[in-house]
Amino acid sequence: MKDFLRDRFFSFEVLVLFILSKSNKGLNICLEEFFGESFLSPTKSAFTQARKKLCYTVFKKLNSLICSLFYEHAKFKKWKGHRVLSVDGSTLELPDHPSMSEKFSYHGFGPNADAGHYMSRISYLYDVYNGLVLDAGMESYTTSEATLCHAHLGHIKEGDLLVCDRYYASLRLFFELKGKGADFLFRMKDNWWNCVEDFSLSSSTDAEYTLILPPKYGWLLEKYPSLSQTMTVRLIKKKNKKGKISIYATSLLDRKKYTASSLINLYKQRWGIEEAYKLIKSRLEVSDFSGKTAWAVQQDFYAKTLIISLCNILCYDVEPKTKTGRTSKSARTLIINKTYALSKTKSLILKITDLSGELEEIIQKYVP
Repeated sequence: MKDFLRDRFFSFEVLVLFILSKSNKGLNICLEEFFGESFLSPTKSAFTQARKKLCYTVFKKLNSLICSLFYEHAKFKKWKGHRVLSVDGSTLELPDHPSMSEKFSYHGFGPNADAGHYMSRISYLYDVYNGLVLDAGMESYTTSEATLCHAHLGHIKEGDLLVCDRYYASLRLFFELKGKGADFLFRMKDNWWNCVEDFSLSSSTDAEYTLILPPKYGWLLEKYPSLSQTMTVRLIKKKNKKGKISIYATSLLDRKKYTASSLINLYKQRWGIEEAYKLIKSRLEVSDFSGKTAWAVQQDFYAKTLIISLCNILCYDVEPKTKTGRTSKSARTLIINKTYALSKTKSLILKITDLSGELEEIIQKYVP
């Protein structure tokens, strides 16, 4: 409670802005760009000491804030009335520092497992049509993606549509989404489910099956009073040119409104979450951490996740242009250069440094 009370270079709001705007250049260069080239600029040691007092969850809460403001004021994109969300995970290699053992795990890699690294597993809940990261998680490498997925459920609302890969499908997740009033579209593994295996061997391409809630998940009935012990799901089969069969499960039963082809095409939109990981790994270079401690790497991860959401919000109203060539066939629609957009987003954060007092008021008002 006594932190950030003294008049220092790094007040709470200035420290938040600096971490958000900091590039992957040398720390001294970043300090000069932020504070100006002066002998009065703070030292690297001052930044290191200040960041120890800042909880990384502030970036998670700010991300939730800007996402809430976006959905409140923008005419955001939907699919047939649904906000389309997706969950997927990835991994990050972490610096070799003793503090990593407090939260993350050490693993050996290579033919003889003699190349060891601290590793983390990360996960996003992502709005695939609007480009917002609604929630992010960063835990030990030993944490399963399913566990991280369940941690995102608090951000899924009634009417949302969750699209996931086959490794996320489970009875618990299906019934919990149903209890929240949300719908789902999952690709399925045929060797995990009896109904899916039977359906793949049948001649039908679109059929309904009844799922029963296992007794070990009976607590869901208390958590969601409207939930029933049984659920009807729709299975859809698609065979590609090579004869490989893909099975999809969905809670959307209206075949006229939600045709099989439209659902299969919707599943392809899940790829948008992979673009989010490309942004944070390749464009923002999150693995080039600004500190070696577990505290510092979590600050960097959640801060750069916030930058992704903020960048896509700022790009939301930018209309794509069509570049016309000599023939009509060469005309193409241009897309936003996200590397440039991310750079300009950070530049905007630098420009609001003088408004840091207003940012502090916003944080105190909206962030508990």
